[in-house]
Amino acid sequence: MKKITTRRSFLTNSIKLSLLSVAGSCFSPGLIKIPALSFINQKKGKKPVIWSVKKELYAPSPEPEAGISLSMNYVGRGLRREEIRAIIKSSDWVEKPKKRTSNDNGRTWSDWIIIDENSKVQGDYTLSGGERQDGTGPYDPVSKRLVKPVFQRIIKGKPEVAMAEIWKGIRLFSDHGFYQLSEDDGLTWGKAFMLKYEEGPDFDNENWGEEKFFRTNEMYIGNAEILQNGTVIITATIPVPFMDEEDKNMPSIFPNNYREGCVAGAICFIGCWKDSLKNYTWQLSKPFSVPRRISTRGLDELHISELKNGKLLMIIRGSNTGLDPVKYPGRRWYSISEDGGFNWSEVKDMRYDSGESFYSPAAISSTIRSSINGKLYWIGNISEDPVNGNSPRYPLLIIEIDEENICFKKDTAVTIDDRDPLHDSEFLQLSNFSIFENRETNDIEIYLLRLGENGGGADIWTAGTYKYTLSLNTD
Repeated sequence: MKKITTRRSFLTNSIKLSLLSVAGSCFSPGLIKIPALSFINQKKGKKPVIWSVKKELYAPSPEPEAGISLSMNYVGRGLRREEIRAIIKSSDWVEKPKKRTSNDNGRTWSDWIIIDENSKVQGDYTLSGGERQDGTGPYDPVSKRLVKPVFQRIIKGKPEVAMAEIWKGIRLFSDHGFYQLSEDDGLTWGKAFMLKYEEGPDFDNENWGEEKFFRTNEMYIGNAEILQNGTVIITATIPVPFMDEEDKNMPSIFPNNYREGCVAGAICFIGCWKDSLKNYTWQLSKPFSVPRRISTRGLDELHISELKNGKLLMIIRGSNTGLDPVKYPGRRWYSISEDGGFNWSEVKDMRYDSGESFYSPAAISSTIRSSINGKLYWIGNISEDPVNGNSPRYPLLIIEIDEENICFKKDTAVTIDDRDPLHDSEFLQLSNFSIFENRETNDIEIYLLRLGENGGGADIWTAGTYKYTLSLNTD
């Protein structure tokens, strides 16, 4: 049986929550160079270019109506890279994943190794994600280990059917969060430990569909961050009790329909290393959420960054799907913690330093700190017009974060890529990417599938994956 897994599990178990869908002919390496692009602020007369951007076709579509999911990142603290590719032909599913590694920062690569060629099936249940020997996580100098968040999904019945039913409000799967540790800089990974926020049974490998396990401790795990105070923090989306009269008739779309009387909210697991246990002990933050009239899909794809002043910034994906996009605008949301992640401020929409609001679709985003100038940058989608749920997912921007005032510095915005109306269809998506800083050049590398560049429907998957190299101008 061919391997079928969720795109989400491919993301979390491959490379640090960063899914990138890419198409590559016969998994061939190498770049097809196209003219380098350099984008600056949209209004002329602003300050000089902050970033120069080079765009290259990394892997073309292997066949019509098919692409390749790709994740790329460093594993451990050196120059070892891991690249994982899989064929993608429909939303949230990939097939035939393979991986290769490079010990010299991508100059040379190992042969491709097949990952879990056979589906994991137990009776009427299919397991996706979970414990495995690939992927990565941040290094904790206290434990001297890498800490990798792990997503696991168990699907009842045919996966293709189950994943389509969710949009009808029928949920035939269960999501849980785990973590794995590596003592050898990511060469091998230990067993997966389950994260819990309520009473409930552990995962039973002999009985995947155990009823109490299936519907307790469900979560959509986020990223891990090693904090200056010596703790580890892992984010997760979980069901949080909430209901009021104004919210009663608002749409509720996954993951907001986790549990009756709840919305999808945020929680943090704060870990302290115990040498006697050779493991972490965990404490829970106070969970927080927003009404459905703010986000019909709750708080999702949580991303934490530690600021220079020691505060924690969580940037969050929300969605106005099912709502009037003008009355209920799609924004980029955030919250702040001043006590190491135990308590979080009221969720607010991120704004420019001018005080202006902006539109942002329901799409993954990320932050990265430049080792050249020490500044923190956000990478994601900002639209000039009101967004409707997930769309439009263009342009893709990089912008500096003001860490003291918690806002985006508008004049620093640089466009990484945008829709070209002469060549790109209206269905273009510039989202779901892998991102990291090259440890030799200090350039930022982004690997992204330009979904929809050739059309909608099944043609949305006929797309190429591109590599973007962002070089910081220091003159």
